[in-house]
Amino acid sequence: MDAARTSADKAPMALLGHSLGAVVAYEMARELMRMGPDLVRHLFVSGSPGPWTRRTPRATGLDDEDFLDRVVEFAGYRHEAFDNPDLRSVLLPVLRADVAMHESYDPPAHELIDIPVTSLRGANDHLVTRSHVEEWRAVTTARFSVAELPGGHMYLVDEPLALLEIVRWSTTLQ
Repeated sequence: MDAARTSADKAPMALLGHSLGAVVAYEMARELMRMGPDLVRHLFVSGSPGPWTRRTPRATGLDDEDFLDRVVEFAGYRHEAFDNPDLRSVLLPVLRADVAMHESYDPPAHELIDIPVTSLRGANDHLVTRSHVEEWRAVTTARFSVAELPGGHMYLVDEPLALLEIVRWSTTLQ
């Protein structure tokens, strides 16, 4: 780490990621722990199977309409921005890149992290099951917990306060 950084820059943090963001947060936690074992206090992974589970069916390579239909299947809703041709032309390449990154993610061998992990999902999520979120238990040697919140795959958009309460409660346990 850069010696010029203040102690506030090195304060322990919690990471939270949803769907693709869950594996991004996991990879970030792994990298930060290599930089300093006390940098990450807690990892929250949401709406995602464990990092070694590949998602099927896939959306990469489909034409625009089939791709959007598959994303609706994944997310459980279709954002109205995709009904506007101008917004669609801007957003579709970004969404395709996001989905391609998620579908091609190749996790490392079972390298364990030594921080608490909380795995979350919407109780009505048809994309990510309870057994999927339990898979995250295999990434840590520390405390592991699962929480299910009301809603589907995008529960955190509909009920952000419930998620924030779990994060607040979990991080006070340390």
